[in-house]
Amino acid sequence: MNYIKHLNQILALMDQVDNFKPYHISLYLALFRRWNYERFKNPISISRDDMMRLSKIGSPKTYLKALKDLQRHGFVRYDPSHDPNIGSLINLFTYEQVTCSLVGSKMPPFINNTNSKQTNTLYKEENNSSSNSKNENMKSQSQKTSSIQNHKSTIAHPPFQHIQIYFQEKGHHQSEAERFFNYYESNGWLIGGKIPMKDWKAAARNWMLNIKKFEKKANDTRKKQFEVSANERSHAEKPNKQLANHGRSTKLRPTSQQPSSSNYDEPL
Repeated sequence: MNYIKHLNQILALMDQVDNFKPYHISLYLALFRRWNYERFKNPISISRDDMMRLSKIGSPKTYLKALKDLQRHGFVRYDPSHDPNIGSLINLFTYEQVTCSLVGSKMPPFINNTNSKQTNTLYKEENNSSSNSKNENMKSQSQKTSSIQNHKSTIAHPPFQHIQIYFQEKGHHQSEAERFFNYYESNGWLIGGKIPMKDWKAAARNWMLNIKKFEKKANDTRKKQFEVSANERSHAEKPNKQLANHGRSTKLRPTSQQPSSSNYDEPL
Protein backbone atom coordinates (compact mmCIF):
# COMPACT_ATOMS: atom_id res chain seq x y z
CA MET A 1 0.00 0.00 0.00
CA ASN A 2 1.22 3.48 -0.87
CA TYR A 3 1.42 5.31 2.46
CA ILE A 4 1.36 8.89 1.08
CA LYS A 5 -1.18 8.17 -1.63
CA HIS A 6 -3.55 6.60 0.89
CA LEU A 7 -3.41 9.57 3.28
CA ASN A 8 -3.85 12.08 0.45
CA GLN A 9 -6.94 10.27 -0.75
CA ILE A 10 -8.39 10.00 2.77
CA LEU A 11 -7.83 13.69 3.49
CA ALA A 12 -9.35 14.62 0.14
CA LEU A 13 -12.45 12.59 0.96
CA MET A 14 -12.68 14.15 4.41
CA ASP A 15 -12.63 17.60 2.83
CA GLN A 16 -15.92 16.72 1.17
CA VAL A 17 -17.66 16.08 4.51
CA ASP A 18 -18.87 19.44 5.81
CA ASN A 19 -19.62 18.37 9.39
CA PHE A 20 -16.16 16.91 10.02
CA LYS A 21 -14.21 18.57 12.83
CA PRO A 22 -10.48 18.50 13.69
CA TYR A 23 -11.04 15.68 16.17
CA HIS A 24 -12.31 13.45 13.32
CA ILE A 25 -9.02 13.86 11.48
CA SER A 26 -6.90 13.44 14.61
CA LEU A 27 -8.74 10.24 15.57
CA TYR A 28 -8.29 8.76 12.09
CA LEU A 29 -4.57 9.57 12.17
CA ALA A 30 -4.28 7.89 15.57
CA LEU A 31 -6.03 4.80 14.18
CA PHE A 32 -3.77 4.91 11.13
CA ARG A 33 -0.68 4.96 13.36
CA ARG A 34 -1.96 1.89 15.16
CA TRP A 35 -2.75 0.23 11.82
CA ASN A 36 0.76 1.00 10.56
CA TYR A 37 2.22 -0.50 13.75
CA GLU A 38 0.26 -3.70 13.03
CA ARG A 39 1.66 -3.70 9.46
CA PHE A 40 -1.71 -2.84 7.93
CA LYS A 41 -3.47 -5.99 9.08
CA ASN A 42 -7.24 -5.95 9.71
CA PRO A 43 -8.80 -5.93 12.19
CA ILE A 44 -6.78 -4.13 14.85
CA SER A 45 -7.59 -4.11 18.55
CA ILE A 46 -7.73 -0.69 20.22
CA SER A 47 -8.48 0.73 23.65
CA ARG A 48 -10.37 3.95 24.23
CA ASP A 49 -7.76 5.44 26.56
CA ASP A 50 -4.90 4.92 24.12
CA MET A 51 -6.81 6.36 21.18
CA MET A 52 -7.95 9.39 23.19
CA ARG A 53 -4.38 10.01 24.27
CA LEU A 54 -2.98 9.72 20.74
CA SER A 55 -5.74 11.81 19.13
CA LYS A 56 -5.66 14.46 21.92
CA ILE A 57 -9.39 14.07 22.56
CA GLY A 58 -10.35 14.79 26.16
CA SER A 59 -14.02 13.80 26.20
CA PRO A 60 -15.27 10.20 25.85
CA LYS A 61 -18.47 11.48 24.22
CA THR A 62 -16.47 13.33 21.59
CA TYR A 63 -14.33 10.23 21.00
CA LEU A 64 -17.36 7.98 20.52
CA LYS A 65 -19.08 10.51 18.25
CA ALA A 66 -15.98 10.84 16.06
CA LEU A 67 -15.60 7.06 15.80
CA LYS A 68 -19.24 6.58 14.79
CA ASP A 69 -18.99 9.40 12.23
CA LEU A 70 -15.93 7.79 10.67
CA GLN A 71 -17.86 4.53 10.38
CA ARG A 72 -20.99 6.24 9.05
CA HIS A 73 -19.03 7.88 6.23
CA GLY A 74 -17.22 4.67 5.33
CA PHE A 75 -13.71 5.41 6.55
CA VAL A 76 -13.57 2.59 9.15
CA ARG A 77 -15.63 -0.31 10.44
CA TYR A 78 -16.14 -0.29 14.19
CA ASP A 79 -16.95 -3.45 16.17
CA PRO A 80 -17.34 -2.34 19.80
CA SER A 81 -16.46 -4.60 22.71
CA HIS A 82 -18.55 -4.25 25.85
CA ASP A 83 -15.94 -6.08 27.92
CA PRO A 84 -13.43 -3.64 29.52
CA ASN A 85 -10.74 -6.34 29.40
CA ILE A 86 -11.08 -6.84 25.63
CA GLY A 87 -10.37 -4.06 23.15
CA SER A 88 -12.70 -3.05 20.34
CA LEU A 89 -11.96 -4.10 16.76
CA ILE A 90 -11.36 -1.61 13.96
CA ASN A 91 -11.08 -2.31 10.23
CA LEU A 92 -9.41 0.40 8.13
CA PHE A 93 -9.95 0.33 4.41
CA THR A 94 -7.14 0.51 1.88
CA TYR A 95 -6.78 3.24 -0.72
CA GLU A 96 -8.81 1.44 -3.39
CA GLN A 97 -11.62 0.53 -0.96
CA VAL A 98 -12.20 3.95 0.60
CA THR A 99 -15.72 5.20 -0.04
CA CYS A 100 -17.62 8.32 0.96
CA SER A 101 -21.33 8.95 1.29
CA LEU A 102 -21.10 12.22 -0.64
CA VAL A 103 -21.11 12.17 -4.43
CA GLY A 104 -18.29 13.73 -6.42
CA SER A 105 -15.50 13.58 -3.85
CA LYS A 106 -12.34 14.08 -5.84
CA MET A 107 -8.74 14.91 -5.13
CA PRO A 108 -7.85 18.59 -5.13
CA PRO A 109 -5.44 19.88 -7.81
CA PHE A 110 -1.96 18.47 -7.56
CA ILE A 111 0.35 20.66 -5.54
CA ASN A 112 3.14 20.20 -8.10
CA ASN A 113 1.08 21.84 -10.83
CA THR A 114 0.20 24.85 -8.71
CA ASN A 115 3.78 25.15 -7.48
CA SER A 116 5.13 25.04 -11.01
CA LYS A 117 2.89 27.95 -12.00
CA GLN A 118 3.89 29.90 -8.93
CA THR A 119 7.60 29.25 -9.48
CA ASN A 120 7.33 30.44 -13.08
CA THR A 121 5.67 33.68 -12.08
CA LEU A 122 8.14 34.21 -9.25
CA TYR A 123 11.05 33.59 -11.61
CA LYS A 124 9.73 36.22 -14.00
CA GLU A 125 9.18 38.70 -11.21
CA GLU A 126 12.69 38.16 -9.88
CA ASN A 127 14.20 38.72 -13.34
CA ASN A 128 12.19 41.88 -13.80
CA SER A 129 13.07 43.28 -10.37
CA SER A 130 16.74 42.28 -10.14
CA SER A 131 17.88 45.86 -10.82
CA ASN A 132 15.84 47.23 -7.91
CA SER A 133 17.15 45.04 -5.06
CA LYS A 134 17.70 47.98 -2.72
CA ASN A 135 14.15 49.22 -3.22
CA GLU A 136 12.85 45.73 -2.53
CA ASN A 137 14.73 45.58 0.76
CA MET A 138 13.23 48.90 1.79
CA LYS A 139 9.77 47.69 0.75
CA SER A 140 10.17 44.47 2.72
CA GLN A 141 11.10 46.42 5.82
CA SER A 142 8.12 48.72 5.39
CA GLN A 143 5.88 45.69 4.86
CA LYS A 144 7.13 44.17 8.11
CA THR A 145 6.36 47.34 10.04
CA SER A 146 2.96 47.67 8.39
CA SER A 147 2.20 44.02 9.15
CA ILE A 148 2.99 44.65 12.80
CA GLN A 149 0.76 47.74 12.82
CA ASN A 150 -2.03 45.94 10.97
CA HIS A 151 -1.76 42.87 13.19
CA LYS A 152 -5.46 42.89 13.98
CA SER A 153 -6.43 42.38 10.34
CA THR A 154 -3.76 39.80 9.39
CA ILE A 155 -3.61 37.52 12.44
CA ALA A 156 -4.88 33.97 12.00
CA HIS A 157 -7.19 33.11 14.85
CA PRO A 158 -9.06 29.86 15.59
CA PRO A 159 -12.71 29.57 14.54
CA PHE A 160 -15.37 29.88 17.20
CA GLN A 161 -16.43 26.24 16.78
CA HIS A 162 -12.98 25.01 17.89
CA ILE A 163 -13.06 27.30 20.95
CA GLN A 164 -16.58 26.13 21.81
CA ILE A 165 -15.56 22.46 21.61
CA TYR A 166 -12.46 23.09 23.73
CA PHE A 167 -14.45 24.85 26.46
CA GLN A 168 -17.06 22.07 26.44
CA GLU A 169 -14.35 19.43 26.80
CA LYS A 170 -12.99 21.33 29.82
CA GLY A 171 -16.46 21.42 31.42
CA HIS A 172 -17.28 25.11 30.91
CA HIS A 173 -20.43 26.71 29.55
CA GLN A 174 -20.76 27.99 26.00
CA SER A 175 -21.14 31.56 27.28
CA GLU A 176 -17.53 31.51 28.53
CA ALA A 177 -16.35 30.48 25.07
CA GLU A 178 -18.31 33.37 23.59
CA ARG A 179 -16.80 35.83 26.08
CA PHE A 180 -13.29 34.53 25.31
CA PHE A 181 -13.81 34.76 21.55
CA ASN A 182 -15.43 38.22 21.64
CA TYR A 183 -12.73 39.63 23.93
CA TYR A 184 -9.76 38.56 21.82
CA GLU A 185 -11.61 39.19 18.55
CA SER A 186 -12.09 42.81 19.61
CA ASN A 187 -8.43 43.43 20.50
CA GLY A 188 -6.94 41.57 17.52
CA TRP A 189 -5.90 38.42 19.43
CA LEU A 190 -3.22 40.22 21.40
CA ILE A 191 -2.04 39.29 24.89
CA GLY A 192 -2.15 42.39 27.06
CA GLY A 193 -2.99 44.44 23.97
CA LYS A 194 0.63 44.26 22.71
CA ILE A 195 1.95 40.71 22.21
CA PRO A 196 0.49 38.49 19.43
CA MET A 197 -1.13 35.32 20.70
CA LYS A 198 0.90 32.19 19.90
CA ASP A 199 -1.14 29.46 21.61
CA TRP A 200 -4.87 30.14 21.96
CA LYS A 201 -5.40 26.98 24.03
CA ALA A 202 -2.96 28.21 26.66
CA ALA A 203 -4.78 31.56 26.71
CA ALA A 204 -8.09 29.70 27.06
CA ARG A 205 -6.76 27.72 30.03
CA ASN A 206 -5.66 30.95 31.72
CA TRP A 207 -9.11 32.35 31.01
CA MET A 208 -10.70 29.32 32.70
CA LEU A 209 -8.45 29.72 35.74
CA ASN A 210 -9.43 33.37 36.08
CA ILE A 211 -13.19 32.82 35.76
CA LYS A 212 -13.64 32.73 39.56
CA LYS A 213 -11.55 35.87 39.94
CA PHE A 214 -13.69 37.65 37.36
CA GLU A 215 -16.88 36.59 39.15
CA LYS A 216 -15.52 37.71 42.54
CA LYS A 217 -14.48 41.06 41.13
CA ALA A 218 -17.90 41.55 39.54
CA ASN A 219 -19.63 40.68 42.82
CA ASP A 220 -17.40 43.12 44.71
CA THR A 221 -18.22 45.93 42.30
CA ARG A 222 -21.93 45.20 42.57
CA LYS A 223 -21.65 45.22 46.37
CA LYS A 224 -19.81 48.55 46.34
CA GLN A 225 -22.40 50.05 44.02
CA PHE A 226 -25.18 48.84 46.29
CA GLU A 227 -23.49 50.32 49.37
CA VAL A 228 -22.95 53.66 47.63
CA SER A 229 -26.58 53.82 46.54
CA ALA A 230 -27.72 52.90 50.06
CA ASN A 231 -25.55 55.64 51.57
CA GLU A 232 -26.90 58.18 49.10
CA ARG A 233 -30.47 57.25 50.00
CA SER A 234 -29.70 57.49 53.72
CA HIS A 235 -28.12 60.94 53.28
CA ALA A 236 -31.11 62.10 51.26
CA GLU A 237 -33.56 60.88 53.91
CA LYS A 238 -31.75 62.49 56.90
CA PRO A 239 -32.73 66.14 56.18
CA ASN A 240 -36.38 65.15 55.83
CA LYS A 241 -36.28 63.34 59.18
CA GLN A 242 -34.54 66.28 60.86
CA LEU A 243 -37.18 68.67 59.56
CA ALA A 244 -39.96 66.41 60.77
CA ASN A 245 -38.40 66.01 64.19
CA HIS A 246 -37.78 69.75 64.43
CA GLY A 247 -41.43 70.44 63.71
CA ARG A 248 -42.51 68.02 66.41
CA SER A 249 -40.12 69.32 69.13
CA THR A 250 -40.76 73.05 68.69
CA LYS A 251 -43.35 74.49 71.07
CA LEU A 252 -44.98 77.87 71.04
CA ARG A 253 -43.72 80.35 73.63
CA PRO A 254 -46.30 81.47 76.23
CA THR A 255 -47.71 84.86 75.45
CA SER A 256 -47.49 87.57 78.07
CA GLN A 257 -50.64 89.00 79.63
CA GLN A 258 -52.09 92.13 78.28
CA PRO A 259 -51.16 95.14 80.38
CA SER A 260 -53.93 96.32 82.67
CA SER A 261 -54.32 98.76 85.48
CA SER A 262 -54.13 96.02 88.08
CA ASN A 263 -50.63 95.17 87.03
CA TYR A 264 -49.24 98.55 88.12
CA ASP A 265 -49.22 100.33 91.48
CA GLU A 266 -51.77 103.00 91.72
CA PRO A 267 -50.36 106.49 92.04
CA LEU A 268 -50.30 108.07 95.42
